[in-house]
Amino acid sequence: MGESAVYVAMPDAPSPVALPTGWTVASAGDPLTVTGPESDLKMSFMARAVNGEVEGLIRAALQEAEPGFNLPVRQKMEMPATDGWENSIQITYDVPEIESRIVMAIACTLGRRIYITFIDGTKAAFSRRMAQIAELHHCWKPAGLKEPSLAGVSPKRFGGDEQQTMSDFVAWAMQQLSIPGVAVAVLEDAQTIYAEGFGVCREGGRDRVKADTRFMIGSSTKPLTTLMMARLVDMGHFTWTTPVTSVMPDFALADADVTRRLEMRHTVCACTGMPRRDFDLIFRFRGVRPEDRMAEMRQMSPTTGFGETFQYSNYLVAAGGYAAAHSYAPDLPLNEAYQRSMQQLVFEPLGMRETSVHCTDSPLDAAPHGRDLNGNCVPFDPVIEKFADAVAPAGSVWSTVLDMARYLGCELQNGLDEQGKRFISLDNLLARRRSAIKMDGKSSYGLGLMVTEQQGLTQVTHGGNTLGFSADMFFLPDHGIGMVVLTNLRAANLFLAAVGQKLLEILFGAENKSEAMVTSAKKATDDGVERIRQRVKTAPEAIAWVGDFTGRYVSKELGPAYISKSGEGFRIEFESWSSDLGVEEQTSKSRQIVLTSAPWMGMIKLQLTDDPNKLVLDGGQARYEFVRVASAS
Repeated sequence: MGESAVYVAMPDAPSPVALPTGWTVASAGDPLTVTGPESDLKMSFMARAVNGEVEGLIRAALQEAEPGFNLPVRQKMEMPATDGWENSIQITYDVPEIESRIVMAIACTLGRRIYITFIDGTKAAFSRRMAQIAELHHCWKPAGLKEPSLAGVSPKRFGGDEQQTMSDFVAWAMQQLSIPGVAVAVLEDAQTIYAEGFGVCREGGRDRVKADTRFMIGSSTKPLTTLMMARLVDMGHFTWTTPVTSVMPDFALADADVTRRLEMRHTVCACTGMPRRDFDLIFRFRGVRPEDRMAEMRQMSPTTGFGETFQYSNYLVAAGGYAAAHSYAPDLPLNEAYQRSMQQLVFEPLGMRETSVHCTDSPLDAAPHGRDLNGNCVPFDPVIEKFADAVAPAGSVWSTVLDMARYLGCELQNGLDEQGKRFISLDNLLARRRSAIKMDGKSSYGLGLMVTEQQGLTQVTHGGNTLGFSADMFFLPDHGIGMVVLTNLRAANLFLAAVGQKLLEILFGAENKSEAMVTSAKKATDDGVERIRQRVKTAPEAIAWVGDFTGRYVSKELGPAYISKSGEGFRIEFESWSSDLGVEEQTSKSRQIVLTSAPWMGMIKLQLTDDPNKLVLDGGQARYEFVRVASAS
């Protein structure tokens, strides 16, 4: 028998809320404090009257939950509230990197009350339990909270005026957020009725983005991979519950029991507890084959139980996609097998003529962009995007909004192609949309697809981010409406969310929040750049001590690194890419060498240790060591 649920009374809430399995109550009442299963994460919930300056009010409440709390603010972001709240503010506090810890508060207002969620935990805990954190936060519904709903609203037609409104908004939002290029497509009655390009393929260049410009779509590849898998289920190659080792016998994880239990559906459900290990992909990929990535998984194990919580693993999705492809083309290497299966089972039948598994290096393709330390949007060497090539089923596809709209048309027509012929069985198409694991209070993950309630509407979606591209696609299956948005800028998620919200405003009359979302995103971006500039030093006198750490290093998982003098500064070279360096000194015991070139902008930090020949990269659930190699005499 399973554990009985533990229910807690949250401040001002009329109904108790069930804690996720394994969570415990540290203190009841207000503050209500609960602790995660590994005891390295806690959440506190407090309701207070609004009677003064909000940031000070939040700090006073946090000092009740954690006596002596005095951390300085690292980042503050105000966003238009959703789900019936009036305003929302998120504050991240400054914790020395050496502590590997995240401390944050999320505060939402309703009338004259403010509701504060305080989260304090290790980076590893956040990585393991992020979905449960989101679930607890979103399930807090005080008395008086009325969530807006568009259920029952008949959408308008997306006619000429509506299309012009969308075009004007996209152009304005791009300008506000300095996004170089965007392509957008909208479907109505499962047909593409709007497809436009905006901006340029490369900052400073002349080639304009068009509806047939190719972008890297990142994890929006995953629904295409599971569509291929579903077709192979139709063809009898395997079932969703077939053990992975029956399809790809050489596959193994570190834990033999987990390997035995792993079924094909488990590879794409984010429900097995396999952790994210993206640094392993990004730093070392030259000459790495899919077979090599699969061999690396023999050293990996889940960090939470099957079905316990959502954890996102690109490695595991790659394993499922490659196993399926191997069943289709068993005599080919995994890379070629996956390309063949996608081309013959997905791209060609759906008319996705401009879509490919890898980059074709066309000069007309969009170029990847990131921000530099001044906040400027700059292109960078696209070779770095090849990190995804050896885990292609998880995120290496390049496509256009026109081709992605053809895919959405198939979803909206419940498995029919453009000619109205049955492309895939309804049962296996819809199997991908059935909940496998909760992501928060309103969303769940199926098989390579997320299903969520968006203002009372059922929405099926999957976004994608690489190092220089951001993508989103979603469809409303009950209304025949879909949207694809592709951009050539890293981490443009707030822009994507605003464009999606604008469509709901145009078609369903949703509350007008899209402009405020862009304005808030701009402020958050500008403030974030300024804070990084204040923390990360690049002046020659500030970074002179990096000279003590020049030389060659090697990491068992991430490969080689070479720190050298470069003009008045320093530079680090990894296997296939390099970056300028800065420094960040938080305390006498927390000093980091920081990567400053786009796309990193101060986000990757090598921590100093007590050993002058060892630098550490904190990956949350994984910790990577770069050890200095003695020079040959």
